[in-house]
Amino acid sequence: MTDRCPSVGRLKLSETFNHMSTVLVFEDSPVQRTHIANLFNSIGFQTLEARNGREALDKTHQYLPDLVISDIIAPHMNGYELCYALKSDRKTSHIPVIFCSAKEREDNGTPTLADAYITKPFQPSELIETAIAELLSRGKSWFHPSAADDWTEMGLMWLEDFNDCQRAIQAFSRALELEPNHDLAGKLKQLALGELEKSRHCEACRFYYGGSPGGNLLVCAVRPNGSVSDNCRDWESKYS
Repeated sequence: MTDRCPSVGRLKLSETFNHMSTVLVFEDSPVQRTHIANLFNSIGFQTLEARNGREALDKTHQYLPDLVISDIIAPHMNGYELCYALKSDRKTSHIPVIFCSAKEREDNGTPTLADAYITKPFQPSELIETAIAELLSRGKSWFHPSAADDWTEMGLMWLEDFNDCQRAIQAFSRALELEPNHDLAGKLKQLALGELEKSRHCEACRFYYGGSPGGNLLVCAVRPNGSVSDNCRDWESKYS
């Protein structure tokens, strides 16, 4: 179970983006295609949509998107065929392809040259994190000129949109690896660390209460949000 922290309020590092990354969404289900496209639009991506593999191939050659999200089972060229065609063409071989499909991953790992694999049903945060990580690992920007700014923006997204302190801290750390003096990343990392510490579970109760809803952490039965009482300290003195 992922520890949570309160929203800190979304901050934009830049009001005018020098570049907005483009993602092509290939999905034969209109509802799922719209859902995925709206998800990426909501965090600053431009999106293209394709109903089948042939349309996806044509649009990729025409617009050269920064990223392709591809279903696998689809008419008029499936996801495997699309990925092979893109990776075999010098013009498009550099574009990362992420499979997003209900079809189970094959035993030998990510199939047919795809760069990543997300199994449906998926968490929005999982798809977004994978997509942005694929871009940043290739030295591409999300929409800021500085990769450190991109990682900081990604951390803000985890805090504001998904209330996920752990992923936010990882993103701020990546920003600081690139720019150790990045003031905003440093401040927000400390804020997220403080909020994460507040949410930690009481160590004393680990001796008496096992299991937790939705995860493998142990939760205090009296103080499930993690605050420590005098009674907890009494038990802790016996078992620490």
